[in-house]
Amino acid sequence: MILSALLIFALPLMAVPAIAAESVGSLPAVDGLSSSGFKQDMLIFDRHGTLIDDIGDHGDHRIVVPLKSMSPYIRQATIAIEDKTFYKNNGIDFGGIARAAIADYTHHHIAQGGSTISQQLVKQVFIGPNPPPTIQRKIREAALAVDLNGRYSKDQILEMYLNTIYYGSQSYGIEAAARAFYHTTSHDLTLGQAAMLAGLPQAPTQNSPLINPTQAKVRQLDVLNAMVAQKMITPAQALTAENEKLQAFYPSNPLQAPHFVDYVLQVLKQQFHISPSDRKGYRVYTTLDLNLQNLAETVVRNQINSHGNYYDFHDGALVAMDPRTGQVLAMVGGADYYRPGGQINMATTTTRQPGSSFKMFTYTAAIESGRLNMISPIRDQPMVFPVWGGNLGDKPYAPLNYDKRYHGTVPLKIAMGNSLNIPALKVELSIGIPAVLDMARRMGVTSLNNTDSNYGPSLTLGGYGVSPLDMATGASTLATLGLRHRPAPILHIQDGLGNTKFNYDPAHNEFRAVSQQVSFIIDSIMSDDRNRCMEFGCGGDLTLPGRHVAAKTGTTQDFRDNWTVGFTPTLATAVWVGNSDWHPLAHNSTGIVGAAPIWHQFMTQALAQQPDQWYGVPAGLDQVGGNFFLPGTESLPPTLAGPWPTCRFRSYNPNTITDAQLYVNGLPCILGYMPRGVRAGTSG
Repeated sequence: MILSALLIFALPLMAVPAIAAESVGSLPAVDGLSSSGFKQDMLIFDRHGTLIDDIGDHGDHRIVVPLKSMSPYIRQATIAIEDKTFYKNNGIDFGGIARAAIADYTHHHIAQGGSTISQQLVKQVFIGPNPPPTIQRKIREAALAVDLNGRYSKDQILEMYLNTIYYGSQSYGIEAAARAFYHTTSHDLTLGQAAMLAGLPQAPTQNSPLINPTQAKVRQLDVLNAMVAQKMITPAQALTAENEKLQAFYPSNPLQAPHFVDYVLQVLKQQFHISPSDRKGYRVYTTLDLNLQNLAETVVRNQINSHGNYYDFHDGALVAMDPRTGQVLAMVGGADYYRPGGQINMATTTTRQPGSSFKMFTYTAAIESGRLNMISPIRDQPMVFPVWGGNLGDKPYAPLNYDKRYHGTVPLKIAMGNSLNIPALKVELSIGIPAVLDMARRMGVTSLNNTDSNYGPSLTLGGYGVSPLDMATGASTLATLGLRHRPAPILHIQDGLGNTKFNYDPAHNEFRAVSQQVSFIIDSIMSDDRNRCMEFGCGGDLTLPGRHVAAKTGTTQDFRDNWTVGFTPTLATAVWVGNSDWHPLAHNSTGIVGAAPIWHQFMTQALAQQPDQWYGVPAGLDQVGGNFFLPGTESLPPTLAGPWPTCRFRSYNPNTITDAQLYVNGLPCILGYMPRGVRAGTSG
């Protein structure tokens, strides 16, 4: 009876594929197989090649690597325990089949394996991981295995097997298993690790070092003994491997810089039409510097932990860019990605108002207009607008400076450095809101995309939402003397076949947004600490000891948003702190006490190994003392030093007043008196 069972099972295989194919019907074609064609994870790396995310399929992972990149130990261990005649057989091991057939007959069902590596591969690829235990299925496997060996080399078959077989812990393929169990790669597996992993495919749960460490150790010893028996290793090597102290890890998500990864995935989808669900094994090498990222996360977290309770801010964001290329070096999108609502990326959201940090666009537009220079006198005076074109509606509005005082006539550079609101409004209204909008858009702000008529005078006070990413881009544009690069988070993309899909070229991402001369003038204003001493004190967190640096703070009038933006020629950084639920900060906290310490600490440490750098004076500028001028702008009329035009009515009804009545000499007029119920607002 045993002989009969053996013949029933084995005879069809001896005539493979003709008789076997006739016995089981049509078989799938085995041509066109390739390890790199298997569905696999998307891997995302930082700029130095450190893995920051492995995105699998609902927790399942497969990372394809070539056979030559795998440790010789895993190849030898797999052959020793799974298919010792692998390099000799044609896909079927008749000795193994005989042993399995006898055992199956004894137990009256399929009780023992006998499958070769080739059979296991076709089972995994063509039949499925849990097929019915029938003799017909074994014949199909055998027929396909023989066909497989007729079309592929043994190394190709072994490579496909090692990249597709299931090892447990949601790991398909040896690379995913090495990373999951031992936090290493298949290339660096030790003999002990390789023997342990090679013993898993037979029974991934039963032999798991995590679930059943005793049985796993027994199985590892079986593998080592098989390797010794086949003279792959010496008994001494086996003993050393047996005694090797192995630490197996439970499955974990290696995700680092989570908000940045979300941003990268968004860019991949929008720009390249690539998604992790494609399962094409894309390798995405990003611009992120993980060292700077860890620094940024630490500095943001420490500031919130140290001062967040007092000032009542509990969230923060930071974006750091290389202004020379647009490459995003660090991105903190929030204080805690895993808290409720923490997945919102505050570094890219365009809902928060930048306060006075936006004034860098206003003053850049003003210098470019040729109507003002860095020492143009501006009168800081009380102003009451009868109708406010911002989000305060049609009620009278009296803008105030942060300190709620007036400072007489000040030069433009002092007005900008000290974030004086009334001079900034005068500058904006004199050059026109469309000019400010145009400048902000050119320099990198993407959120101000409504028609110009939708924006009112509060634009220069930072009354409309922008993102820290856009503010960092604007700062980067000034840092390159006017050459804008859109944010670039990706350096290189490869698919699972090793084909290059994208290489970043900064030259294809350049736009001359502002002239070198205009940019240099603004850079000079923003980098001169003397220009801000009146309001912010000298030598504070907006300076870096021994280094030239430009910086600007911003605080919204209701203290809901708190900013600092600044740059050197090699690094531009924007920082925001606040609360994701929009509640205001306490104790009148401004950018100088909230965001500035984060900016200062990050910039100081990030630049610690770099020499001080600044700009030479570009050609085409006139210099008088420490001031710089566009040619012909040294002696401009002091148009903003005098009184602002007063409306020609004593009282008015906002429901009946005409637009013509609200303007005098082309400028929005102010009231000559203080009406009741006037709204006042500040921004710093």
